[in-house]
Amino acid sequence: MGDFDIFIGLVVVFLLGFVIYNVINSFSFRELLKRFGYLKIARRDFYECGFRPTTQKTIRLPIQFLLICVFFLLYDIELIFLFPFSSGADFMGTRDLWLITFFFFVLYLSLIFDVNRHALEWQY
Repeated sequence: MGDFDIFIGLVVVFLLGFVIYNVINSFSFRELLKRFGYLKIARRDFYECGFRPTTQKTIRLPIQFLLICVFFLLYDIELIFLFPFSSGADFMGTRDLWLITFFFFVLYLSLIFDVNRHALEWQY
């Protein structure tokens, strides 16, 4: 069995898994929508004070809120990398220490950049 046969086998397994996952997911999602009544047209419309509005209200979400959410995720995930550093500090060499120092230096520079651009200030 050559390398190409192994590659074709892997591609077939991944494609089959992808198709099976999406079929199962789409059937279960449709069943959930049907169970809670979201497929009915009357359920999707807004109903307030006994009359149906002529226009649908859009949900306004400020960009500043989204930026703070993205920055929170970014810095939170980067700080998760601190745990292996603290738990394996006994086994580190100088190369690892320099890599961790460089990593947190870049993290600190990005934080300074965000503060200077006033991206972390809440305006509301």
